[in-house]
Amino acid sequence: MTQPGLRFPFIALLLIAALHVPPPALADDAHVQFCWAMGKFDHTIYFAEAENRENRQVSFDELLEISGIDHHPVQCRVSEPRSHRGIRTMLFREWRESEFEIVNTTFMSDLDY
Repeated sequence: MTQPGLRFPFIALLLIAALHVPPPALADDAHVQFCWAMGKFDHTIYFAEAENRENRQVSFDELLEISGIDHHPVQCRVSEPRSHRGIRTMLFREWRESEFEIVNTTFMSDLDY
């Protein structure tokens, strides 16, 4: 039989431990991160996209730096997959109308993963 004085600290410790456990990832929490940067001295848009991953902005920026590409600040947008397709289509249309070359660097910005 458990002594009444020992029971409360044990329960309190369990509650404290439970509060520090991160919640499980939700399957319906799908998202896409879409990052892009415009070259400073070329007429090129560099982009990368990743689904359901942690923030890849630093990796993408480092890839451009390592590659010696002078670029304007990296811009990233995180959205759910359906919105992402619409945003991506709109940006690509805008970039093509401006005669930018579009370079997909997704596979390269994910090499350190």
